[in-house]
Amino acid sequence: MTALNPRINITVPGEIAGILSKTAKQNKKSVSKVALELIEWAIEEREDLYFSRIADERIRRPKWVKDSDSIWK
Repeated sequence: MTALNPRINITVPGEIAGILSKTAKQNKKSVSKVALELIEWAIEEREDLYFSRIADERIRRPKWVKDSDSIWK
């Protein structure tokens, strides 16, 4: 039977494997669950940085509206 979610196999250095294992034991979770949570967190961080750069760029080059009527057209 095929899995509903895609599987991703990665090879990690021993030190990282140890940290994941220790963290999993402390939180009573599987190593794969801990790894997934860390990956999700990293993706959210990257997304935050991306949108922060866009916001910074918009702040540097603001667009001013001449009058409120032009917004509603």
